[in-house]
Amino acid sequence: MAESAILEKVVPALGAVVSTVMYMSPLKAVLRASKEKSLGDLNPLPFGVTIANTIAWLGYGLLKHDPFVTTPNAIGVLIAVFMTLTAYGLADEHARYRMRIVVCLTSAIMPLLGVVTAFGGSDAKTQQGLWGLAGNVVCLIYYAAPLTSMLEVIRSRNSASILVPLTMMNTLNAALWTTYGVAVRDPYIWLPNGIGLVLSLMQVALRVVFPAKAGSSSVLPSHQHHASFPHSSDPAADPRSPLVDSGGAKYSRLDESFNAAGVVQNH
Repeated sequence: MAESAILEKVVPALGAVVSTVMYMSPLKAVLRASKEKSLGDLNPLPFGVTIANTIAWLGYGLLKHDPFVTTPNAIGVLIAVFMTLTAYGLADEHARYRMRIVVCLTSAIMPLLGVVTAFGGSDAKTQQGLWGLAGNVVCLIYYAAPLTSMLEVIRSRNSASILVPLTMMNTLNAALWTTYGVAVRDPYIWLPNGIGLVLSLMQVALRVVFPAKAGSSSVLPSHQHHASFPHSSDPAADPRSPLVDSGGAKYSRLDESFNAAGVVQNH
């Protein structure tokens, strides 16, 4: 009884807190950019993806009547919209174009998913599956970043790009949600977070095997959220990601504080 309560109540409650903190962590960088009237090195593109991520998991949480999934993502939607609108006003025209594409796709796909759920979902399980699948697809987008980042670490034998505090936070986040997903037998939660946990542990291992070289820059293009939401990873942070303009240097790097947000997050 006590063990069940811990796995099904305490663990997801901690996961919700961690996820909320990760969602809020980019705010400092965004507010600083707003004050300085310049984005600097802050990459605004992932904010739009975060809107899609939080809406997908919010829908899933509501359909499952799961407060642990619903609460952090309800907060996350508000934060992601605020950061997107703020960054949009500071971005150049090319970045704005990309941001419009991401937000418009989200605005088209999510309502469509709602229509399919309302009129095509024959039962609650099918409806939950549609939104759970949507959340997992968004998470897979974020998982592209840590893979490319890890390959670069292996190639250069230098793990300076892996930030230890962020990686440990991602590992904790993914571990909490994987544990909860297994406890409640929900593959939509444990599967993406399980993948995120493995990727985070691989980054920890790379940090140990290939110590950071002195004088190297510590910019991590990866991020994940508990249902995620990354990774705990974010593909838009990688200059090779399709969400980033390979020709725009200032949008090819993701601000460290945004990485801590969990990006994307898996629930």
